[in-house]
Amino acid sequence: MRRAFGGAALALGGPVALAAQASPAPARQEKPLIMLDPGHGGHDPGAIALDGYYEKYIALDAGLELRRMLEYTGRYRVAMTRSRDVFVPLDHRVADAMDHKADLFLSLHCDHLPENNLRGASIFTLSNNATDKLAAALAQDENGDDADSRQVASAPPQVADILASLETRATKISSHNLAQDLAASFNGVVPMLPNPTRAANFAVLRDPSTPAALLEMGCLTNKRDESRLRNTAEREKLLWRVTAAINNYFGHAAQRRMAG
Repeated sequence: MRRAFGGAALALGGPVALAAQASPAPARQEKPLIMLDPGHGGHDPGAIALDGYYEKYIALDAGLELRRMLEYTGRYRVAMTRSRDVFVPLDHRVADAMDHKADLFLSLHCDHLPENNLRGASIFTLSNNATDKLAAALAQDENGDDADSRQVASAPPQVADILASLETRATKISSHNLAQDLAASFNGVVPMLPNPTRAANFAVLRDPSTPAALLEMGCLTNKRDESRLRNTAEREKLLWRVTAAINNYFGHAAQRRMAG
């Protein structure tokens, strides 16, 4: 969690100043800011289901519902890279998270797999080396939808330095913790693909300072998953598990700060 530190020295002299030094007023701690990123939008439909339904609509509905759930807890501030059916370039989504100084970034998507019997959610974090061929192909597909992301991926020196900083231990560990919390929260409630936590070089996860994950909520190539994701009650069941995972993530983060 990003935190701002500051203070001013108190002038010594007299009991009032000493009392002020001994018992400073507690600083108001700002709620964590979560940046939600509904994938695709506008001219970019994302994955297309067998019956022609677009991923971009499910991602946006899920993002708006998840924002409501997170705000309902009273524990978070929430921002969105898009809140209507518009196209937002991938590098702009990354910039939004950086500009907002987000404490967490979650990109919402639906999968499109070569075999229509495969179904379930999967969670991705950033890595220069994909965990498997499927993860690499998915990242290439997501990045390839946006010309700007190709420019970011190939740009030298200053951008290369930023990409190198993505390997910072704290951000990688926190992103991994988020992915594990999501998988644990889904277990037994939300269908998941085998080995649901994976990694690849997703352009939308390239904010070097914000823990981030990309959630594939299900497979639009599978009729059961499509039906589940288009059903409001079923989708909300998944999103409440996402909310529980985020609560768990920040609860563990607070414990780690106290332990440190």
